[in-house]
Amino acid sequence: MADVFVSYARNNYEQARAAAERLRERGYSVWIDDELPAHRAFSTVIEESLNEAAAVLVLWSQDARVSRWVPAEAGMAYNADKLVQMSVDGALPPLPFNHVHCEMATGWKGEPDAPAWLKIDASIAELAKARANGTPARAPVRKAQLPLRPTAQPMLAVLPFDNLSSDDELTYFCDGVSEEIQRSVSDGSDLKVIARSSSFQFRGTDKDTDKVAAALGASHLLDGSVRRGGMRVRISAELVDCSTRSAIWGDRFDGELEDVFELQDSIAKAVAKAVTKALKVDFAPKGKERTAPPDLYDDFIRARGWLAEGDATFDDSAKRAIPLLEKVTSGAPDFAQAWELLASARAWALRTGLYDGPYDEGRGGVIDAAHKALELDHSCGGAYAALAMLEPWGAYAEREELLSKALEVSPRDPAILTEMSVFYWSVGRFRDALALAEQACELNPLMPSAQLLVSQMRLYTGDYEGGIEMNRRIRRRWPDNPGIQLSQINSASFLDFWDAYDEAVPDIERFDGWQAKDMWAAKAYADAKRTRDPVLIEKRVARYVQLLEETGTLPLNLILSIAKLGKVEFALDLAERASYDYVFDPQGARPSIYYPGTILARWSDSLRVPRFAKLCRRLGLADYWVNTGNWPDCVEWVPYDFKAAIRETLPEAV
Repeated sequence: MADVFVSYARNNYEQARAAAERLRERGYSVWIDDELPAHRAFSTVIEESLNEAAAVLVLWSQDARVSRWVPAEAGMAYNADKLVQMSVDGALPPLPFNHVHCEMATGWKGEPDAPAWLKIDASIAELAKARANGTPARAPVRKAQLPLRPTAQPMLAVLPFDNLSSDDELTYFCDGVSEEIQRSVSDGSDLKVIARSSSFQFRGTDKDTDKVAAALGASHLLDGSVRRGGMRVRISAELVDCSTRSAIWGDRFDGELEDVFELQDSIAKAVAKAVTKALKVDFAPKGKERTAPPDLYDDFIRARGWLAEGDATFDDSAKRAIPLLEKVTSGAPDFAQAWELLASARAWALRTGLYDGPYDEGRGGVIDAAHKALELDHSCGGAYAALAMLEPWGAYAEREELLSKALEVSPRDPAILTEMSVFYWSVGRFRDALALAEQACELNPLMPSAQLLVSQMRLYTGDYEGGIEMNRRIRRRWPDNPGIQLSQINSASFLDFWDAYDEAVPDIERFDGWQAKDMWAAKAYADAKRTRDPVLIEKRVARYVQLLEETGTLPLNLILSIAKLGKVEFALDLAERASYDYVFDPQGARPSIYYPGTILARWSDSLRVPRFAKLCRRLGLADYWVNTGNWPDCVEWVPYDFKAAIRETLPEAV
């Protein structure tokens, strides 16, 4: 009977062997599958060995996520409360295993003194000791029990269909077919479907099954092609099981291009019905939607593509999409999807400051578009999300209500999951924020902002090493993304991960404009914090005081920064001088990327003194927490009775 069972994907064999050797050096007996007896069934031996082990060490990787065996073995360990997880390439464990802590050990080659391995060793020791004493080990936190022989929930990626004709304009038709299939499956079933902005990154010869499955975490791929002959098209579609690389369904569809959108709709529903049947998922198609004439629908597809594949926080995708969507809604006033997208684009333009006209006019444009979308189709979750973006930052209850409605009608929309995650972040509910961020990232794994939000929420929930390592990994993948670059500079300097900080700073030269300005300011602060040079510290603090005197307010991240320099009381003095009335003003300035949740982090020194509660009252947080009972995570670890301190700031006991 082995003490430890090691589960891994074949491409991680060397790391699995290294793990087994380290464990044997510590005196544990280890089962690894190269010890399989030749005369016994593979599955039988695995199940027996796993059940007998005191601990199960799962080595997660991109390959392990899509393996037939690793998720199944992890599920059995998860149910038996003996799952220990380590990521060897930065890949996140799939749901539901992400509810159990996973050590990030990217590039680990067997070093016994690596910090991640020392934590793995300690976890295994705890489980082994519990079995030796005949007492149950502490169960991991989780939401639901898995079946003993779990089958991972299918995750479908719909790839852009290939254009096999010489007509380049047909590419938009191909994308439209793929998107309509994607929407039909997502809207008509409970099947998880990867978002367009991730799945559409694989085109033509870049569609190797193993590569796509590993990058997207997909269990099944739907791919196809379109060939045109005159006014007739032939569409071929195929559903592939990634674990076996074999097609489990395929068909052809012929049609006339005279009514291109009727053709798209009918083919999408036929394919969606066949795919869900093949995957044993119920399918209930939505009723036929009113769309637009061909030329306007083409504009709609273009605008939707810009928004899906852009990052409205840092680029002009929303501003570019608005004129096209206004053209579409003007010519097709009953097209609900276009109104929904227009509301979202207008809201993003307002939030990021790219709207050129009067704020009242822009706000009214968002409201008009959102209400028109909901009038035509009450399931337009993006319209509710756009309305939530209009609410002043301090209208916490109103924002939460609108985002809850959005999630109710669009529970698997990555953009809406992200907006609700950011809301939870802003009110200090970091565990809830991480759970939604991980869902959004699972559905949109190649969207940089989705990956960034997960890395940030890992930090806020206390997983500093995991969060920093993930930030480093995604920065290497998207080196030109300013949000990821700025996050690594700020987070690494605040948490004293100076190796990660030093790695990022030279790349500031790659950026310009306001992004570069913010990065240089972050570096100036980090230099003062790192050196503890009194001259540099006083220079930074004087700059922040000057900003308060010039503007009448002080961004919340700067309150955090001043306190981190050893000036907690002075930071709170400045906060009392600053005005935060704008967070309640519908026309007030938005807090940019520095959300109130920043000052509620574990590394916030100002949070650790009871006086901090007064700032929470001025930000509207105290009223929200008391009235809803949805308290922030910090109530569990601040060194005073946080709830009592908050209640004392209110004019009347609630």
